[in-house]
Amino acid sequence: MKYTVCLSILALTAAATAAKADDSASVQAMLDACYAGKRSCVIDLQGATKTLNKTLKINPELATIRNAIFECRMTSGTCLYVSQDGFPHLDNAAIHRLESITLKGNKSIDGITMNYNDNNTFVINATITLMSVSIQGFNHGITLGNNVWGVDMFNVLIGNGNTGIYTLPNPHNSGERSTFAGGTIYNNVVAGIDEESCWEFDFQGTSFDFNARQMILRGPTSFTGHIENRDTGKAEIVLGALVGVPAGSIYMSSGSTITVDGWDPKKPQQPCYVETSLPYNNIKTPATLYGFGGTKGAVCGPGKVVTWDGQPLQPK
Repeated sequence: MKYTVCLSILALTAAATAAKADDSASVQAMLDACYAGKRSCVIDLQGATKTLNKTLKINPELATIRNAIFECRMTSGTCLYVSQDGFPHLDNAAIHRLESITLKGNKSIDGITMNYNDNNTFVINATITLMSVSIQGFNHGITLGNNVWGVDMFNVLIGNGNTGIYTLPNPHNSGERSTFAGGTIYNNVVAGIDEESCWEFDFQGTSFDFNARQMILRGPTSFTGHIENRDTGKAEIVLGALVGVPAGSIYMSSGSTITVDGWDPKKPQQPCYVETSLPYNNIKTPATLYGFGGTKGAVCGPGKVVTWDGQPLQPK
């Protein structure tokens, strides 16, 4: 009986502690006060760790959040929802940012989702700038949806999840050039990027390291950086296409590098490094290649491939 009472007290104490640990309401209250004009819209959490059991709704035209670690404990949905949903339109729109933020989550939720649900507008952009942001352990680290374009991401780490960057299929008014500068996308068990909607991406000085599949692309992508993995037995880059829009292509700079660790050209496991589906899938390779091959060659399918200096790729 005494043990039962003690266990009951411990259970109640643990439940009370868990309830107190949810900071969702207090952080959302700071954001809501900003939206109401009652406090500063630059919210500096001074390095505090905040536990979130509910999604934070962030209006990217109004709020900046700095210096925080968010432990995302919800079991579905997304941790941070960046959107103007439910807000009146602002004629003098501004883009704010998430700066020096760490998100820790689980593979049943997404990290940051940018999306605005209005199929009649062409002037509202649900974009927030990311600066020195680490996104760890999510289903999709970053999800880009409707009415999102020109996303700027500087020194962003996305790792240890399912997919680093994911774009929703068939979004409304989305996909114009987004830039990912520096940073690393790594150790994701599905893909570094799964681009489902003919999005234009520009990666500058970025590393794609040890993702199960590095890139799935259905739009034009330029890339300067470093791509490294083991021989996983499947194509590292998959180029697809959607009807009525430019096909998935990747244009890599001459100074970029591709490395397959432990590469054995006599016994490759992967069928090819790049898989294509149409003649319009274009590939431009960097000068430094190690493991750019496979049982069927460097490229599977009818896509066109040229080297860094514009010459046809010669099989080795």
